[in-house]
Amino acid sequence: MYRRLGAAVGIAGFAIQTMTLMGAAAIPEDNSGTPSSASTSTSTSTSTSTSAVADPTASGKPTPSPAPTNPIRPTSDFSFSAPPFSPTNAVRLTGTKAAGGSVVVRPAAGGIPLCSIEASSATDFSCIAAMASGRAIVLSAVETLDGVTSAPLSATVDVLGAPSIVGAPDSLTTGLVSGYGFAGSTISTVLDGGAIGCSAVATDAGYWSCSLAVPSGSYVMRATQSRADLGGGASSSLSGSLSLVVDRDAPPSGAITSPAERTRVTTSDVTFSGTGEIAAAGRDGIADLYVDNAPACHTAIVGGLWSCRVRGMPPGAHSLLVIQRDSAGNYGAPSMPITVFFGAKAGSIPPAPPTAPISPGSPGGPSQTPSVPPPSAPPLTPTPNGSTPAAPPPSGPSDNWGTPTAFGALIPTLASSVTPGSLILALLLALVFIVLVALPLRLLSGALRGRIRVPSLQFTGRNHSRPHGKSPAAAVAAPVNPWLAGAVPLAAAAGLILMAGGVDDQVRYLRLTAAVVLGLAVLNVVGVAISTRVASRWQAVSGRLRFLPLLLLAALFAALLSRATGIHPPVIAGVLIGIGFTSTVGVRARAIVSLVEIGTVTLLATVAWLFHGLFASASGFLAMFIDETFATIALAGFGSVIVLVLPIASLPGRTVFEWSRPAWLATITVVALFGAVVVLGGGEASFPIIGAVLVAGAFAALSVAVWGWLRFVDPAPAEARS
Repeated sequence: MYRRLGAAVGIAGFAIQTMTLMGAAAIPEDNSGTPSSASTSTSTSTSTSTSAVADPTASGKPTPSPAPTNPIRPTSDFSFSAPPFSPTNAVRLTGTKAAGGSVVVRPAAGGIPLCSIEASSATDFSCIAAMASGRAIVLSAVETLDGVTSAPLSATVDVLGAPSIVGAPDSLTTGLVSGYGFAGSTISTVLDGGAIGCSAVATDAGYWSCSLAVPSGSYVMRATQSRADLGGGASSSLSGSLSLVVDRDAPPSGAITSPAERTRVTTSDVTFSGTGEIAAAGRDGIADLYVDNAPACHTAIVGGLWSCRVRGMPPGAHSLLVIQRDSAGNYGAPSMPITVFFGAKAGSIPPAPPTAPISPGSPGGPSQTPSVPPPSAPPLTPTPNGSTPAAPPPSGPSDNWGTPTAFGALIPTLASSVTPGSLILALLLALVFIVLVALPLRLLSGALRGRIRVPSLQFTGRNHSRPHGKSPAAAVAAPVNPWLAGAVPLAAAAGLILMAGGVDDQVRYLRLTAAVVLGLAVLNVVGVAISTRVASRWQAVSGRLRFLPLLLLAALFAALLSRATGIHPPVIAGVLIGIGFTSTVGVRARAIVSLVEIGTVTLLATVAWLFHGLFASASGFLAMFIDETFATIALAGFGSVIVLVLPIASLPGRTVFEWSRPAWLATITVVALFGAVVVLGGGEASFPIIGAVLVAGAFAALSVAVWGWLRFVDPAPAEARS
């Protein structure tokens, strides 16, 4: 009985177990479970199984269960990792997968795949992903096996690749190198041997540049970069190498050989030429020509020679200089400026205008001529000789506070004056002045003394006729403010100087006016007021400064003479005051004070002349203002001292003449020699030497004739001669 019961229970259990297994096979796979980390995995494998269930109504064949829809595999055997920092833009990615599975890696934000692993029996994988530099870049990887895709795994990486260097192999540079890197990173250049050449920070656009602190020579350079928030400040890998040649040696000064110094060019289209550095083949330098400190043209220096053409040169005297730069970009020192005269000389017949040049590209056809510019500021139109002209900007005002003027442009430098020919000519002109002007003027003034009564001109309120008796008019009018009394003649002299040199309605002449006023103030205050006061104390005498109308008349005469004859540099005068002594002061003391005054004015003019030569190539408002101030002191100083040394009236020269004839002769010789050197201007002078000698000879003859008539034919009364 128990045996039958046990058999029945076993059969029932087997039936229940069979039904349970068949039901489990018909239930779909559970897809809700996904791994929580890309760095963890298990060794459990899964497989999909199918079973057949008998259909009582069918023919007895088994029917398979339906396949699952869009399955997602568990990731127990799939892992993915990336390095925390990559010093290159080629990032190595690694991981594990199931045998027969494939892997795709792409940015977590979406985009094209960075790398793909084809299906294979291998369970480990790695790939190289090309990635741009950046911080905390998130990557996503998925595995596919038998058409089933795994859940994505992610990894984060900092990428900082090597920067780039701009330049061709064997580049020539002054030391400046540049390239592109990651914005905000610090780029360091590395030379052969590992030495750091220079460092720079990349801009927001990635550009960087720095100058290698190395001497001239050949180098091989690479670059690396780093940023504090990428990889903890780790450096990137080194870039590719670039060979370069560093040239830090400036070329020598160039020279202008044509036109020559102090020559005259009568055509408006001028070809300038000169010499420069002889460079290696393919590394020719550039010559930049400047006319009056403004760029006129530039051209290549081939075989040590350069040439370029400028059209429309305005007439007059212009200062020329050239600056050369080598192929590396080093600039040489400017050449010594030279002065060249353009256009027909005053009083000569102007040449016929040149015919229009023929265009090289169209034989027989006229070239296009530029439009007619305003006569006050004709532009320079350079014609390139195989190069692009370095012309000023095409727009904007042609005149400003820093534009040079022609005032003092023809004052000779010391180097151009100290030549045998110029010194002999200046000495002859000085002797002509002494023999035909100074001495005859002394004879004439002595003969006319007492015959012509000149009213006393005073600008201090005491130039009224003196009242007689005790009438109410006997009260003397209050004197005018001494500052005003000195400012009025000074302003008048400044106006005469500006008239002698020529002015225009441009702002640069306001600067010139201020420079002229300052120069005259220095001459009168330092040259006369201070020097005579010091000399008077030295001689233990006292005198009174006073305005001398004769000096203002001399300034007027010099300005009119320069304006009428076109003398350049102009002959001007600017000392307006002198010192007067009472009759009780001895002639020796008065003569020594007068010599100190003449010597101080001459010294100021000489120093200003030398400093003017140093500022000959100056540019900018301040430099031009200083240069014009020195020019005023030099020109007005030499012009004034020529008048002061004359032995007439109440001038210092008369006092020295009455005290010692040899002292006066030595003084006037030195003064006249300095003045002749300046007015001659070196080479081609616009000073009318022959005309001046003829006029001086006529004046001497007239003076001697008047002296002889009044001395022997019509002598004056004794009291008149006394």
